[in-house]
Amino acid sequence: SVDDKIFDYFHDYSSLIDPQKEKITIKHMLTMSSGLQWNEWDVSISQGNHDIVCFNQSSDPVYYLLSKPVVTEPGTAYYYNGGGVDLLGEIVRKASGINVKSFSHTHLFSPLGITNYNWQTLYPSGITCCHGDVYITPRDMAKIGYLYLKKGMWNGTRIISEEWVNVSIQNHITPPVNWAYGYGYLWWLKRYHAGIHTYYSFNAEGWGGQQIIIIPSENMVVVFTGANYVSDPPNDEIMNNYILPALN
Repeated sequence: SVDDKIFDYFHDYSSLIDPQKEKITIKHMLTMSSGLQWNEWDVSISQGNHDIVCFNQSSDPVYYLLSKPVVTEPGTAYYYNGGGVDLLGEIVRKASGINVKSFSHTHLFSPLGITNYNWQTLYPSGITCCHGDVYITPRDMAKIGYLYLKKGMWNGTRIISEEWVNVSIQNHITPPVNWAYGYGYLWWLKRYHAGIHTYYSFNAEGWGGQQIIIIPSENMVVVFTGANYVSDPPNDEIMNNYILPALN
């Protein structure tokens, strides 16, 4: 359940529990609202105090994350925390008995006919990197978008429950950004504008411009890849000025 407490899966770290941390649930990790102190968007990735860099290089990333103090009430404030996504991957491993690489192969990628992909491993810890760096082709990115567009169905076979898809793309919390109006379970909720038309979407977004955009009203999936690592990618401009106007 998304209402499970995260420490229910990490008994080895019980010494880190305090009354606030004890409240943190899987849902809080899915919605980036754990309340744990984290520094990922406010500093350059080249700086020594960038938490995702320190997390990646830690011999025990789970300890690194869970040892952070709670600075806001869990569930009340958004702050992007990539380490929390890796923690979700570890919960998948503990709940299923197999790591994310094997789980995704059996239950997601293989049913979708996706064979050309690679998950990265964090060293020296050896845990699977879930917050980014999944190598996958644009066509296969589109398959994942299409799976969600069709409420978890693929070629007549149910891969993900419709209930999970629906709750994943609901607005659970408002992120402090001007380019998205809401956030689901790791999905960004965005509006695009072309002329007098407004299009509502839910998006998977990665660093540099990697993006899966689903616009249900138009039965549309759009995929971008890019390498805009030091500047904002032009994806929104391309959507608003070129792709969406072509619909009308």
